Formats: sequence, C-alpha cells, structure tokens
Amino acid sequence: MNRPQTKLKNLVFALSFSLMTGCVYADKAVDVDSIHNPQASSVVLTKADAKSIENNSTGKNQDFPPLKPEINFARASVIVANVLTRFEYDKRPLDVKMGHEVYDAYFKALDPQKMFFTSQDLEYFKPGQSLINRLLLEGDLRFAFDVYSRYREVADKRYKYAIGLLDKPFDFTVQEEFNVDRRKTAQWPKTDDEANDLWRRRVKNDFLRLKLANMDDDKIRETLRKRYTNNRNQIVRMKSEDVAEMFLNAYTDSTDPHTSYYSPTSAKNFDVQLSLSVEGIGAVLQKRDEYGQIREVVAGGPAARGGQLQPGDRIVAVGQGENGPMEDVVDLRLDDIVKKIRGKRGSVVRIEVIPADGGLDGKHRTIRIVREKVTMEDQAARSKIYETNVDNVKRKIGIITVPSFYEDFEGRSKGISDYKSVTRDVNKILEDYHKQNVEAVVLDLRGNGGGSLNEAANLSGLFLGHHQNVVQVRSADGSVSNVDSQVEKIWDKPVVVIVNRISASASEIFAAAIQDYGRGLVVGDPTWGKGTVQTFRPLSDFLKKPEAGESLGALKWTIQKFFRVNGSSTQVKGVTPDIQFPSGFDPKELGESSYDNAMPWTKIEKAEYKPAGWLSTQLKELASKHEKRVKASDSWQLMTDETDYALKLSQRKTYSLNLKQRENERKKMNETYQDFEKRRKALGESDLATFKLDDGLAMGEGNLKEELEDEKKRKENLDTIAKESANIAADLVSLQQK
Repeated sequence: MNRPQTKLKNLVFALSFSLMTGCVYADKAVDVDSIHNPQASSVVLTKADAKSIENNSTGKNQDFPPLKPEINFARASVIVANVLTRFEYDKRPLDVKMGHEVYDAYFKALDPQKMFFTSQDLEYFKPGQSLINRLLLEGDLRFAFDVYSRYREVADKRYKYAIGLLDKPFDFTVQEEFNVDRRKTAQWPKTDDEANDLWRRRVKNDFLRLKLANMDDDKIRETLRKRYTNNRNQIVRMKSEDVAEMFLNAYTDSTDPHTSYYSPTSAKNFDVQLSLSVEGIGAVLQKRDEYGQIREVVAGGPAARGGQLQPGDRIVAVGQGENGPMEDVVDLRLDDIVKKIRGKRGSVVRIEVIPADGGLDGKHRTIRIVREKVTMEDQAARSKIYETNVDNVKRKIGIITVPSFYEDFEGRSKGISDYKSVTRDVNKILEDYHKQNVEAVVLDLRGNGGGSLNEAANLSGLFLGHHQNVVQVRSADGSVSNVDSQVEKIWDKPVVVIVNRISASASEIFAAAIQDYGRGLVVGDPTWGKGTVQTFRPLSDFLKKPEAGESLGALKWTIQKFFRVNGSSTQVKGVTPDIQFPSGFDPKELGESSYDNAMPWTKIEKAEYKPAGWLSTQLKELASKHEKRVKASDSWQLMTDETDYALKLSQRKTYSLNLKQRENERKKMNETYQDFEKRRKALGESDLATFKLDDGLAMGEGNLKEELEDEKKRKENLDTIAKESANIAADLVSLQQK
C-alpha cells in the first residue's frame, strides 16, 4: 500500500461563507446564496501540488480500467470536508474518531454482506484508519483507491470462483445453511478458504432458488454464469469518478444519514429525478446480460413518436450526429450507455438495436432520433375517480397518486410559465374534479420519498389556503422561521392522505400539515421519520475562479431541521396515522430509527395556526366505521393475510441448502399462494398479489413483457388500501354533511 505523504499546500477556505435562505428545499435548494468574504480566498489546489496523487494509477489486469485519484477529486474532498465541519446542522469535527467511522463505512459500502474481503484485508489496511481524517482534509484519496484496487481484485477472484463452481455438481443432500443477510451479525471471513465456502453456499442457494422455480439445470447454469459475469463487470469496470464518490460518501454518510456527495454524473441524474425532465430520446433503459435494453418508451417523447424503438430492444451501438461513427456499447456499464444517448436538444443520435421480436440473432436496425427535452409523465401525479357505495350511498371520490414532490427548479428560476411541478399538476386535477362533482379526494403518498419543500408547502396550500404556516424550520444557530403556502386554496371538500413507511421528508411535511390543521385524515402506517432539510450546491460554487466547464460534482448537506406547526419534530418518530393499516415493512430495517447516527427527536414552540375542530371529535366514529367495514371485508382480510405472510418471509435470514427440506418449504408456500389466489378469484379482485412465489431471478432476468404488464396493471387498478381510503373519505363526506 502506498502511504500518503504529500500535503496539498495553499488551502485557504472562505471561512465567512454564509447562507442566505429564501425558500429552502428538502433534498435540494436553489434559493440559497453563497456569499464569500472579499477578504478571504477560496480553495486553491494546484496541479503541481497534486502531481504525486494524480500519478498513482492502478490496474494491472487488462480488463481493469486504470484508476487514479485525480486533481478534481482532491478539490472535491477538501471542499466537502470544510463545508461539513463548518456549516452542517449537526457539525462534527473531522477528527481521528470520525476517520475511524469513515473507514468502517467505506468497507461496509463496498462489501455490505462481508463476502469479498477477509479479516486479513482489513488488518492490512488498518494503519490507514487513523490517517483518514487528515487525508480527507488534504484531498489525498490514495488510500481509497488502494482499497478499491484490492476490492476489485478479490471481486474478480470471488466471481471467477463462483462461475467455476457451476461446472461441478452440487450435493443437495447435505444439511447446511446459508445466511442471506450477513450485514449486522456476521464477521468477515478469516481466510480465502472461509470466503470460498461462503461463496459455495451462495451459489448453491442461487441454484436451488432457480431449481425450485422449475428451471432446468443447464438453463440455471447459463443464467447464473451471466449474472455473476455481469456483477463482476460492474465492480471491476468502475471508473475513478465512481471510486471517489463512494469514498466521499463514506464520509458524508458518517456525518448524517441524508448528507451525500454527487459525482458530476450523479449530480446530473439527481436533477433529472427532481425535475422529471431530461434532454434525450425519451426511453428508460435497464441492463440485461451484456446489453442495455429498452425497458420503457416515454409517452410523448421523440422515441415514442417515431415508433421504431420498442420495449425489449437491445442496444448494440450508438452514433452521434448524422455521420458520427457508431460506437459499440455491448458490455458497457448502463451509465456509460445512457451518457452516449443523452445530449443537447435538437441534436441527432443514431441507435443500432437488435429488435425484441427477432431474438438475439435478429437483423439489426439503426434508428435516427432528434433529442428533445423529455418530461417523464409516468412519474408525475396521476388521478383516478372511484365510485364508493358506503351505507348504500354512492359517491365520487378522486384518488391522486403523488410519486414525489417534483419541481423543475431551472424552469422556475428562468420564469418559464409552464414549468413542471407537482402542485401545478395536482391543481389541474382538482379543477377537473370540481367539474365532475367529485365529493372528496384521497392523496396517495405511499412510497413517496420527498422532494421540494417549496412544493410540499404549496401543495398543502391547495387544501389549507394562501399564507398558512405549513412547517417550521430551525437553523443550526437556533433561529426558527416559518414556511408558508404561496398558492390559493382550491379544494375545501374532505381530504384523506395515505402514507406508509417509505413516505418521507416532504411527504411527512404535507401529511403533518393536513393532520395538524384538522383538514383531513391521515391513514396507513407510520412514516419514515426524516425531519431534516438539505441544501444542494455544485462544488464549483466554492471556487473563486472555477475553470470554464469545470465540474467537481455537488454536495447535499443538512442545514436545518423542520418541525410541525404543533411544535413536534417528525424526526425519527415520523407521522402517526389517525387510522393505521397493516404494514408490510419491518421498522427495524427501514426508517430513520434504523440509522445509528440519526438526529434525535426534539420539540419547539408551536407556530401560529388555527386547526379545524370538528374532525377530532369525529375521529372515534370514523375509526369505528372503518373497523366494522374491514372486519366484514374478505378483500381486506386477504390483503392483511398476504401482507403479514410476505413480511414474515422477508424477515427470514437463514435458508437450508438441503433440496428435500427446501422442496417441502416450497410446497407449503405454494399451497399458501394458491389459497390466496383462490380467494382472490372468488372475490373477483383486480389486485396484484402482495405475496409472490420466489422465481430466483435478478433484475433484468425476468420476462420483460410480463413485468411491464404488471406495472401497467398496478397503475391502472386501485388496490384494497386505496379503495378503503376512498370509503373513509366517503364517511368524511357524510359526517361533514351532518
């Protein structure tokens, strides 16, 4: 291992950096200005200072791309370290203790199941453990690259060993087990022999899962050989940018669960996720074997309008412009294929594909597409009107699914009149509901991990009114400010909000505001418990004179903590529904409370707000109506039984590798599954099963057509929880009319 010796000189950080907050956003903030003290200098890292670091290139295997800690990674490291030690909400010094935590976090990030490294590897690198804090402050990432070089060597060895096992028969009569979740309790294997035994059991378990799903042995070997080869390639072909990102995130994760460093590539992807727009062809890709495969063609996008690109097509080559050379992309990482396909709007890209309907030996086709700005409407708010029949009274209830609190920050900052945002989309839906005489609305926030705080406030405003306090925000200095809604109320009829354990951040702000104001009911299971606000800044903002086109990536860090208008934080505790439903999530594994370094729950003075009084007095009656209804509902009981059974199976950690024992277990599972299906058929339910028999397949190995049909069915049909939430909304209408 190369011991870092060179110090980067002339590092003076702008200590008078301050944050002027206008609107602060959960997960991203664009209205946050950085003001540098004119008497202070910014970070200065010269190429001469970093020469010895940049020259450390590794990669002996011809299949391994060269890795080196480049100057920009050094700059990023220094800026990240200085920002987090000075401006994070819960500031922690980058001392030796923190360095030890980063060391542990890095190895866990690389090898969470403790199947690649041995304890000997960790012992070899242990001398660097007490140096990590200093290396981060100095921008010296050689230690991270040395560790990763060793990681891809052992990954290459482990996967080749696993592939070699497929050529030999397995003895499935032996009584032995495999632990599928080694994250918290297992120790690192002491030797290569111990590691090999773990991999033997893993391969044996993978083989068994496919065998139990009735796949023949030759097909199993082919499937696993491709899987292990692809997994191996994903690791050994990581680029220097990816390694730097992983190591810096080992640091950011150690300071706070929601603080993250984004490489230049990841920063672009983050913008796409939050704005729901990108300049490209309008297609969603996935990896299948060695190919990038079209998973979905975005409706209304350039690829969809041309009609030539179809789900299932495999991408062979990509060419830029009308006459640029076609570059072979077979066996490239998915990120690299996406980079080649995305580009400036108005430009031309040519894509050579193997059509899905022709098989791998089918005739190749080259498709010319002009790139455009594409809006991913399938990830936007969508709506359905459902007719309830409660107490023999039929009512129209609108159900709006809100996947995220998205907002096109760039469009808003440029003053574009029709920029994309969740509030605007929901506003249009509610206007349509008024025309159709919808009597109540259900907002489905299940699985919604958050987004823009600005959008959480404004979406609340559609139901609470203009200039209503939605959430309180406390900064590190203890000052508290209120974030209020900036839109007019458009909906004064009853509201029900569905949440689950994955509903977090902005979702919790919205649900809490509806609950605290007594504006509606919250139903489902307790939410994630993320009560912190992050700001998102390109690191080049911290350089006094960044070079043209220079990108160091970006940093998302925690700057504030938010509190409900009643003064309580959602941190750790989340939002507790007024009426709780069966949960399919294990709170020990998911949620803020599962993080070792989560901020604690706290409380402040309540804000000025006026809750409606009538709903709290009716809650007991509403809950009673719900309980009476679901006790008599075979559909609800089926959903509950499936959810409980699936949760129980997900909590299982150890599996037998004895074929007879596994066949007996599979037989019982199949009987349970068939019973669920029989009950579903008798009910005439359109729900997709909550519990499905394990098919042993990994992502990208299944039948794409069936997967897409399932996804479409989930979007088009309302499940039992959505229907019962609509029934509760109908109860609200009846009580309000009284």
